[in-house]
Amino acid sequence: MATTGIYWCLVLTECLSLVSTVVFFQQTEPNASIALCLGDRVEFTCETDIGSVIWQTDDGRITALSSLTVPSQIDSLLLAVSHFNGSMITSTATIESVTTSLNGAMIGCSDALVLENFIYLPINVTGPVVPVNVTVKPINNSALFIQWAEQQDCINHYNITMTSNNTYSENKMVNTSSGTIGSLIIGTNYSFIIIPVSTGGLKGPPSSIIQYIWNVPAQVVNISWDQISTDSITIWWNKTQDYSTIPVPPTQYYIINVYNTSNSIIYNNNTNNTNVTITGLSPINEYYTVTIIPVNVIGYGPPVTVNVSITISLSSVSSS
Repeated sequence: MATTGIYWCLVLTECLSLVSTVVFFQQTEPNASIALCLGDRVEFTCETDIGSVIWQTDDGRITALSSLTVPSQIDSLLLAVSHFNGSMITSTATIESVTTSLNGAMIGCSDALVLENFIYLPINVTGPVVPVNVTVKPINNSALFIQWAEQQDCINHYNITMTSNNTYSENKMVNTSSGTIGSLIIGTNYSFIIIPVSTGGLKGPPSSIIQYIWNVPAQVVNISWDQISTDSITIWWNKTQDYSTIPVPPTQYYIINVYNTSNSIIYNNNTNNTNVTITGLSPINEYYTVTIIPVNVIGYGPPVTVNVSITISLSSVSSS
């Protein structure tokens, strides 16, 4: 007699049958608590006690096995009898390499050609996902660090494909969710694409294209200044929206130089702000030349100059 209602289903997703004559049915390789990755081998084991076992494949085809059945490929499944003892029969259904098309497919097992008797287990495939939250951070004047969100399961490595000025340059393999790219050339427009590769060697969907211009900062614009006392001015400016929408290494600071009419430096300072107050000026000097130089990790951007003067009365001047 078949044993009614006794089976184990050690999977994360519950079986879809509540009553069955199957003695034992579960995903045995890999264990259902372990992520099933693209390209992995997956095996289901089913045991009944009436001398035969009936499988339903991912395409819905029904195949009966007995102790005399030889292994046979039915749809995606290799069906085989692994053990029998009297009326007790154990068989396996194996897929050597799981593909994305099998994700969500249901595999059924029963001891009778009655659909209500079938127990079903799902194939839940975990594949590489699109790399997201990509950030780029310059390291020095010829290297940058690129990083993205880590995927926990089924990733063997990532390929970083780099192009420079729309020409393929390099493919770099990394085992973590980050990588260092070196030997960068100033003035070059770089593009990066990150492709995850599963433990089975299958490529996942690529990231969006990450563009980066490896260059010094652009010249500052919209310079204005105010005389705030008889010997000092405040000058301010805007940084250019660097190279339209494509990012460049950010400006780290600005160098401020002030020259008198004899072309001697009377003031030199660095600032992280887009404004600075300059003191110690005199109306005796006809005018002063202020130079503003943006600096990033690569080097010095082009300077911009503006002439300012000190008068007995306060003044305000703008320059683009």
